[in-house]
Amino acid sequence: MKRLILYDLDGTLADTRKDIAQAANHMRAQMQLRPLPDQAICGYVGLGLRKLVQSCLGTEEDRRTEEGMRIYRAFYAEHLLDHTVLYPGVREALEFFRPRQQAVVTNKPNPYSRQILEGLGIVGYFFEIIAGDSEYAKKPDPESLLAIMSRQGISASEAVLVGDSAIDVETGARAGVFTVGVTHGFSDEQELKAARPDCVVDSFEQLLKFAQREGW
Repeated sequence: MKRLILYDLDGTLADTRKDIAQAANHMRAQMQLRPLPDQAICGYVGLGLRKLVQSCLGTEEDRRTEEGMRIYRAFYAEHLLDHTVLYPGVREALEFFRPRQQAVVTNKPNPYSRQILEGLGIVGYFFEIIAGDSEYAKKPDPESLLAIMSRQGISASEAVLVGDSAIDVETGARAGVFTVGVTHGFSDEQELKAARPDCVVDSFEQLLKFAQREGW
C-alpha cells in the first residue's frame, strides 16, 4: 500500500488554464502587447510565476518582468476562481486516498495555491501544501518531496507523485517515487509520455482503477 500521495496543482487537480490565460493576456494588454492564444500561455506553465511572465512577455529584463508580475498578481488574485474547476474524478480519488497522507507540491506561489484548493473545497484532504514560493527549490528539484518523506518517515517506495508534465515526472524520478502522468492537463501528451512516467492515465477515474488494481 502506498502511504503518501503527492499531487501537482495546475493541470493535474484543477483546470486553471482559462484564469491563467486571462491574467496573462490582461498583463500583456496593460503592457501594450497583443493577446496570446490560451494554449501558448498554458505551455509556459510549470516553472513558476516569474518564468511564466517572462515567457509571456518574451523578456528576461528585470524591470519589465517585475512590472508584469505586479500586473499579473493583482488581476489573478481577483479572478483565480472565475473559471477554474476540478477535473472529473478528482474528489472521488482524494476520498479513496483519505486513509493515506496526501499533499500538494506545486510551483504556483501562494496565496493562490491554497486559495484555489480552499475555493474548490478540497484543501482539507492535504496535510501539507508546498507552493512555489516556499523554502524549497522549485520542481524539478526533488527537495520538497524528499523533505516531506523524511518528516513523515515514508520511504520512496511508499510514495506516488501525480502530475501532468515532464517537470513532474522528472521531479518524482529524482526523488525515487512512483510517477503517474495524467494526460488531461496542460502538457502535450507525447511530451508527457516521452518523460517516461511509471504509469500514464487519461483521467482520475483511470488512476483510481489502477490504484485499486495495484492494491494502493
